[in-house]
Amino acid sequence: MAAKKATTWVNYFEQLSEKKITSKQLVIDGIDKFISLQNQAFTILNHSVPLIYLLDYTTGRYSFFSNQCYAVLNFSVEKMLDGGINFVLDRYHPDDFRLFNNQIFTDRLRVLKEIPADQHKDHIFSFNYRVKNGKGQYVNLLQRNSFIQSDEDRNPLLSMGLITNVNHFKTENPVVHLLEKVDPVTGLVELIKKDTYYLHEEDKTFSKREKEILKWMSDGQTSKQIANKLFISEHTVINHRRNMHNKSNTQNAAALLSFAFRQHFF
Repeated sequence: MAAKKATTWVNYFEQLSEKKITSKQLVIDGIDKFISLQNQAFTILNHSVPLIYLLDYTTGRYSFFSNQCYAVLNFSVEKMLDGGINFVLDRYHPDDFRLFNNQIFTDRLRVLKEIPADQHKDHIFSFNYRVKNGKGQYVNLLQRNSFIQSDEDRNPLLSMGLITNVNHFKTENPVVHLLEKVDPVTGLVELIKKDTYYLHEEDKTFSKREKEILKWMSDGQTSKQIANKLFISEHTVINHRRNMHNKSNTQNAAALLSFAFRQHFF
């Protein structure tokens, strides 16, 4: 039996549009009041406040964009509301779009299937990407969003998020994707999962030096001991280890070595 094809970001909109979604499923208590107040509240700090949006997955349209839209993207609110998700797709950097459409969004759906629908709103997804702004320039953005409404099958229906320009802090590669959980009582945020995605397969390749460090790690050597053997600084060894963790999406030395053995690095 053939494996079921993964759902991409784009075809998810198409699949959802074919389902019967009632208007009641899209009602969020208090959302109208929030929308009416937020634009008034941030007038003074308009240049520093993240862009806030509300995306309706059932229609592929944005229900709301805050006044910070122009400061972040150099597009008017009207332009974004009229264009909907297709307007954004046309301006997505091709490499970033391919990654999000084919991998990141698919991974998100898989995670959401493991979380009760009424708890989706308590989870935050964050990642960086590039889009072409109103000046025709690609800008690096950080997006943090929650799926504030989902159906009984745990399919997300409404997404609310923040978008910040991080041009001065982030380059395009790699893409870091976080999943965090918010305690609904205390508001404290806990990191659940961190994944690192690379725009090109060759970017995930371990260098000769990294494999050399891995070999010494497999012999039980510490970073300081490895540094002494290779005549480099301990800080350099630590950086190589951090890069290997990112490339392999591992959190500790044991997991990294297990990954290395599975990849036949030794």
